[in-house]
Amino acid sequence: MEIGFPLYIALIPVAITASAFLIGLFLFLKVSRILGLLVAAFAMLFGGLFGPMLLMDKVVVDEHQIRQHTGFWFDQTEKGFDFDGIERVTISAGRDLKGRVIEVWIADYAERPSIRIDPGDLWEMNGDTITRHLSTLGIAVEQEFE
Repeated sequence: MEIGFPLYIALIPVAITASAFLIGLFLFLKVSRILGLLVAAFAMLFGGLFGPMLLMDKVVVDEHQIRQHTGFWFDQTEKGFDFDGIERVTISAGRDLKGRVIEVWIADYAERPSIRIDPGDLWEMNGDTITRHLSTLGIAVEQEFE
């Protein structure tokens, strides 16, 4: 199972880039060439950084593991855990570095240390689908966080 952002969400950075570029073009032609070039350059920089990001984000769950690929296109982060020797998955509450309450997934294993994952937005948005899929794979999922 592979989960990605819906196309209408993934294209938001493209829409912002196109809008800002058109504003820059208007400013270039009608107001100030320098201001127009600055706005257009910012739009292209924004599009280059954030445009591919949401299109590349994905969560992959197969019979062996769950992996999330997220972050900037030039520096993708991968997080997840494998199912080899797993006893259960617990969805719990935790705190991030700023002290905010966040959702934490904990993979408990029989013969090795537990793995704690702070899932990204895509993982959290599809948590119910992922937990159902894990249940069909025979992995117990306990939910302590709503």
